[in-house]
Amino acid sequence: MAERFPIYRYETQPEGEAAETRYSFAPMEGVGYAGRGSATSAGDADTPSTEARPAGHLEAPAGTRIVSVEPPTLEVPGQGQVDVSAIIGVTEGEVSAAGRLVRWHPG
Repeated sequence: MAERFPIYRYETQPEGEAAETRYSFAPMEGVGYAGRGSATSAGDADTPSTEARPAGHLEAPAGTRIVSVEPPTLEVPGQGQVDVSAIIGVTEGEVSAAGRLVRWHPG
């Protein structure tokens, strides 16, 4: 049976910069970027962000697990880690062989 993982989208806007869309496995405050737990770099905790909203879900082989909430990363059993951003097409990253086993369903 396949595993199903919801993905959430939110935007950040550092002062004086364009808004940036981010993706996460975490739908709630307290995890990830911009004051949601540990910041990814100095100053991120003060960057305003919108509330996370559902973006869709991933289907992956049974036993797949979340390695990192943000940036979203999965580990497919016996295949290695998968960069979720590349799977959903929000970066120019390469999709690994393991990534070909993960299906994106935009919501």
